[in-house]
Amino acid sequence: MTSPGSVYRIFRRGSGEVAVLRPVIVALVIVAVALAMIGSIQVSRQHDVLRSGYELSRRSEQVGRLRETQRRLELEHAMLSTPERIRRLATRLGMTSVAPDRIRVVNGSDGVAAIPEPRR
Repeated sequence: MTSPGSVYRIFRRGSGEVAVLRPVIVALVIVAVALAMIGSIQVSRQHDVLRSGYELSRRSEQVGRLRETQRRLELEHAMLSTPERIRRLATRLGMTSVAPDRIRVVNGSDGVAAIPEPRR
């Protein structure tokens, strides 16, 4: 077994005094702490990149779904607003065409409610 004195032998100078290790140890601790901080920053950045990638992927899928919904709604709007469909629906509801002389444009910009003229 080695004695405690033999362990310190490697730190002794030729004159026998113990080498000053405190600055070396402090420097090594500072370097170790700096490396640990750099490593944790790197891991944090990689985590942020991965999280952003997942978020981007999720948003891309959402955009695709919304575009498909928009396409379906535009198609439905085009189908529902065709003049032929509106004519059929109006006929089924008992609506008839009005003669052009019976059409009145009401200007409600003066704030007064329009009162219909009596029929003749």
